[in-house]
Amino acid sequence: MSNDLGIDRSGNGNNWTVNNITYADQVVDSPTNNFATLNPLQVSRLSAVTLSEGNLRSLSNYYYAGAISTLAVNSGKWYWEVYTKVAVTSMPGFTTIKDYKVISGSQGYSQGQYFYKQNNSGSVTSYGTTSVSGGSNSVPVTQDGDIVQFALDLDNGRAYVGINGTWANSSNPANGTNYWYGDWYTAGEYYGVYSTGGTDSPPAETIYNFGQDSSFASNKTAQGNQDGNDIGDFYYTPPTGFLALCTKNLPDVAVVPSEHFNTVLYTGTGSELAVTGVGFQPDFTWTKSRSNSLNHNIYDAIRGATKMLKPNLGVEEGTDAQSLKSFDSDGFTVGTDTHINTNNATFVSWNWKANGSGSSNTNGSINSTVSVNTDAGFSIVSYTGTGSNATVGHGLSKAPEMYIVKDRDQDMHWLVYHKDLTSAAYFFKWDNEQAQASDGTKWNSTDPTASVFSIGTETGVNESGHDYIAYCFHSVEGYCAVGSYEGNGNADGVFVYLGFRPARVMVRNVDSGGNAYNFDTKRIGYNPKNWYQGTAYAGGENTSDENIDLLSNGFKFRSSNSEQNGTNTQVYIAWAETPFKYSNAR
Repeated sequence: MSNDLGIDRSGNGNNWTVNNITYADQVVDSPTNNFATLNPLQVSRLSAVTLSEGNLRSLSNYYYAGAISTLAVNSGKWYWEVYTKVAVTSMPGFTTIKDYKVISGSQGYSQGQYFYKQNNSGSVTSYGTTSVSGGSNSVPVTQDGDIVQFALDLDNGRAYVGINGTWANSSNPANGTNYWYGDWYTAGEYYGVYSTGGTDSPPAETIYNFGQDSSFASNKTAQGNQDGNDIGDFYYTPPTGFLALCTKNLPDVAVVPSEHFNTVLYTGTGSELAVTGVGFQPDFTWTKSRSNSLNHNIYDAIRGATKMLKPNLGVEEGTDAQSLKSFDSDGFTVGTDTHINTNNATFVSWNWKANGSGSSNTNGSINSTVSVNTDAGFSIVSYTGTGSNATVGHGLSKAPEMYIVKDRDQDMHWLVYHKDLTSAAYFFKWDNEQAQASDGTKWNSTDPTASVFSIGTETGVNESGHDYIAYCFHSVEGYCAVGSYEGNGNADGVFVYLGFRPARVMVRNVDSGGNAYNFDTKRIGYNPKNWYQGTAYAGGENTSDENIDLLSNGFKFRSSNSEQNGTNTQVYIAWAETPFKYSNAR
């Protein structure tokens, strides 16, 4: 950084006039490397928290009131600093993202599990868990003007706290000695920084430095220390191996989203039409008319082109030579069927890549045919029922977290397994709005494994001699997320962290029931007016409601709609447009 703030360095002379800002207000955050900040969309007890200074300064006048960071991590070693300008009653720490939610009202606070909460005596507790074990659990009580250091090791489940350059209890994050360790840690879970508060008067004032400003908004003299990747601006030198919370330090992603999923819009012509722009040859295509009340249609490479299923109906598989006629290298070709190609009607198509027509899989007690994309956590599975409890090979590298099964030979409901239903005895129906229900004959009350999923004797999944199709998914970092959230029933709805900018999101209220709502970034593309289609009905897309923000790192509801943001459990599956490492805000 330099003091030529506002100068155009391109040589074109498009200089900016500086107004109410100084050289000291510059930070090292840039469009190519975003550092974490506190997230104004994920604040508990909104009326008690005020964020400023680029969402790095928090004023809080309530013990549990705080915000969570925009960037969360589930592995690696991370370092950040907090300047306690006005010391807090409850020291900030970190929280699991999955369990965090915002509760409206005077008693609202984080329901997430957070590890480090210092009270006035200096003891440390793990709120939301039973204990903190495996290390010392006391630190010096912070005073006004202290700088608190945090080192979080998610590779080994260890955490460290320091005050003013000295690690508490003689701990050493670099070599892993004298750490805190306990029930707070869940391998693979996303954790984010959580700011907590203080007494009503004066309000607690904390200023965060995730590596972008060691002056803490000009309250201290910047020191310019960097992490081991030569990134950041810290007051103290980060311990060896611990990095700044920024996008450049996030791990590289194994999947380029656009090579595995894409949404394509097209307008029907009433005559044969090649739909292009998918970017790959799809193996699973789902189409829906946007403008007309027409059925959804699903096609896949195992069953073959022209063979359709309708997710809004339980009807058996149909064949129509004028529906989807072929899967092509950059899309697909449709015939004259009105449900897929009405003249002048607008359509949306969601397209996934698997692996062609599939191959035999003998992992289960029933042999299956599987078309699998292991990198993207997606497989298409065909099998024939036996009528007896059985297992079916799915071809994935880990257990699927969601699968959708349909009897191709008769009028039966689409049945859905999701990892966040009450138990493996539960299911919900894709083609109607009933709440989740318990029936052990669906999945034999057994969760899937890394090689098979289980089916019981229920005819919807396993009638003897009937042919079935299953679509199986699991989460893939930076590409696909399968999970759940608790809604708050408020127009300032919940924020759900995905770790990527979503291209498509499907949500379903499983406690009180509702439609499965489908959102994507292609049909309107600005927040909060993202239009949606409901899986359980044939109507055209909803263009009037303003329900959801699709963001650089997840999504947030802007509606109290009970089917999307009810005060109970909603499950979701989402696919990425861009991993958070590379995404921009919308």
